[in-house]
Amino acid sequence: LIFQRAARNDLDLPAFFQGISGALEDQESFQDAAVREVFEETGLRINSPIYSGFSHHYPIKEQWRKHYGAEPQQVEERVFTVDVSGMEDPVLSAEHTSFRWLRLIEALPLLTYGANAECLLSVDQLWSRAIGEAVPN
Repeated sequence: LIFQRAARNDLDLPAFFQGISGALEDQESFQDAAVREVFEETGLRINSPIYSGFSHHYPIKEQWRKHYGAEPQQVEERVFTVDVSGMEDPVLSAEHTSFRWLRLIEALPLLTYGANAECLLSVDQLWSRAIGEAVPN
C-alpha cells in the first residue's frame, strides 16, 4: 500500500509516492508514532507495527526549519511494517492525493523520491525472512 503525497511548495517537496511518514511528538516512541501516523493519514487502526531494522538519516532543509527548530541538523527515519491484508481501503488525509495497492515489482518504480524504494525493500526482506522461517524444512 503506497500513497501519493500532495506537493508542498512551502516545503520544497514535489508530489511523490511513499509509505506513511511523520515526525515524533513529545515523549513518543517510534513505534507509537507509526501507529498514530497511520491512523491520522489513513484512518486505519493498526497494532504493534514491526521495526524492519532499516533506518536512514537525511539533512533538514532550510524550508523545514520552522517544523524542527534550530538545533537538529538531520532527521532519523525508521521503517516499520504491519500486515494490512483484509483491511478496508484507507481514507486519505489532506497529505495524500491517492493510494495504490501494488505488488512490490509494481511499487518500486514509483518510489523515486529519497530512500522510499530502500524503505520498501527493507520491509520486503523482513517479510521474506519471516515467511522463510515459518516454512518447515
